[in-house]
Amino acid sequence: MDRIKLKHDPHGDNRHAPADTTFEQFHQANLSHIKDVQDVMTRLSIILDLKGKSHDTTKLTMEQQFFKDFKTLTPEQFVNGEWYQMHVHTERHHPFAYCHDDITLLDILETIVDCTCAGKARSGVVRPLEFNQEILEKAVKNTVKLIDDMTEVDYGK
Repeated sequence: MDRIKLKHDPHGDNRHAPADTTFEQFHQANLSHIKDVQDVMTRLSIILDLKGKSHDTTKLTMEQQFFKDFKTLTPEQFVNGEWYQMHVHTERHHPFAYCHDDITLLDILETIVDCTCAGKARSGVVRPLEFNQEILEKAVKNTVKLIDDMTEVDYGK
């Protein structure tokens, strides 16, 4: 995908704006910033949509192995079984079992949706999720990098 172009305009931030900034420049800078955020949020929503559409693909691509482990392994053995280990190393929404180095807050959101839906549909109980600080810090850092990588500043020169 093409990078999103952010319009360079310091007039909306009093840490960077020239002292002689007019109201019209200030207003235009605000409109520009709002559009930039909308564009990035739209791109993130596309990524989330794709995550939803590809959620748990390994449950289908490896369904025979999944079913075999499901039927033959105890719950304690299952998490160490061939299918589950492949699943958590391939899918990005199981950070408690395996945290990918490039995990993002979008993966965290998928984890929350996955666990909430599974809990409600399977047992009627939504269990609390406790993300440790290391996972969250890594996800925030990687999300900032994701957004940084998808954007560039247009200086209009």
